[in-house]
Amino acid sequence: MDTLFFVTGCLGLAETIDLFCQKDFLIFISGSIDPADYDLQKVYAVEKWLFAIDTLCLFGISFHVGGYYGDWFLLAVVMLTLILHWRVFKSPAFRRCGGSGAAGGKKKKR
Repeated sequence: MDTLFFVTGCLGLAETIDLFCQKDFLIFISGSIDPADYDLQKVYAVEKWLFAIDTLCLFGISFHVGGYYGDWFLLAVVMLTLILHWRVFKSPAFRRCGGSGAAGGKKKKR
């Protein structure tokens, strides 16, 4: 499990660096979310800090920085940031007016 948390932390670090450079590595690769529906400046401004917190927590878990209870605390922080990631993509505050208009930010099927 330590290796899993470490590798996930490495992916988070790569995404954090890209988001600080105003690029994307992980968020819009699935094809189910259309980046044209979102204000990317706002999304990147919030997501870069969420990914930074995720990265630090995942590395902390993989190296057992806080011991047993510290691992559980860091895992709870990761779960909280996952909820915040979800909220960013569901909130109308991060949407563009006049996007594709598909429900949930999903691309329209052709």
